[in-house]
Amino acid sequence: MSNLRNYQIIKAYLQLSALLLLGPAMMVNAQLAKIPTGWSDGYAYANGIRIHYYHAAPAQGKPVMVMVHGVTDNGLCWTTLALKLQNAYDIYMLDARGHGLTDPFTCADNGETLVKDVVAFVQAMKWEKPILIGHSMGAATVMRVGAEYPELAKAIIMLDPMLGRFSGGRPGGSSARDSARNRPPAPAQPAQPTAPDRLSVNMFGSAESLVAQNNYKFEDLVATGRRQFPKWDSVDVYYWALSKKQYHGAYTNEAWQAMSGTMNTGDALAKIQAPAIILKADASPEVRKANEEVVRVMQKGKLVHIDGAGHNLHHDQLTRTVEVLKEFLSADH
Repeated sequence: MSNLRNYQIIKAYLQLSALLLLGPAMMVNAQLAKIPTGWSDGYAYANGIRIHYYHAAPAQGKPVMVMVHGVTDNGLCWTTLALKLQNAYDIYMLDARGHGLTDPFTCADNGETLVKDVVAFVQAMKWEKPILIGHSMGAATVMRVGAEYPELAKAIIMLDPMLGRFSGGRPGGSSARDSARNRPPAPAQPAQPTAPDRLSVNMFGSAESLVAQNNYKFEDLVATGRRQFPKWDSVDVYYWALSKKQYHGAYTNEAWQAMSGTMNTGDALAKIQAPAIILKADASPEVRKANEEVVRVMQKGKLVHIDGAGHNLHHDQLTRTVEVLKEFLSADH
């Protein structure tokens, strides 16, 4: 590498470091992220692709925990939660197919693919009985892993999964399989923001519109995240912004079907044999009651609503989330 290139990299890093006076800083380059001290990253070949992962500070001899994120996020979106748990668990945070640095979707993918990715990753790493934790789409993924591969995991943790039938991104309605056949309409290009802190970020749309989101200025994404998520730690906002620059998801209807099909959980909750817990966002008494009715089918499960939290409950209410998870994980199941 030339001296000029070395100088450019060092200069860019120093400029960013001056801006980020917080815990784990990062580089704005979409392929290079500064990760917390002691962490590492790597790849595993599983289910026909390279799956990229981040590994928290190694905790040899501790139970393995695999974290699976939601749509448009990446493995680093688990950072603040992982930092709270890494002393007790050996934590791996995946970039899902089509996200982060993991390979993109293929024309052969379907609603089973993301589930099989997690199973194949665990098998490739030769783990026995890891703890699986997922958020949103990732929660649906680990829910299905728990149901369809009952011997794989020691415990299943689901952060704000959709409960009930999935219908193109909304609970209820007609068959999820029918609704997934056609992606919801999206503009050819993202809506032009009225200010740098009001960027439009979508999980689906034309290939051109999704790539246009990748080209947003990093500092504008950060400003948008700070405005939209006032409860979040700055670290969560920065990694959220990075994940949007890396997202290379549903460019085609087939890829959208594969992602949305992952959330067709059917009767998965009733089939999970491992100890399981669902953390749901704050909700009205009526919605809480409906959620409680849905989860009655769980064999060894419980439901906890996180007061004051939205969909990203581990960012909105990190302390409470950690308390609930530690209580669940310390129980003699």
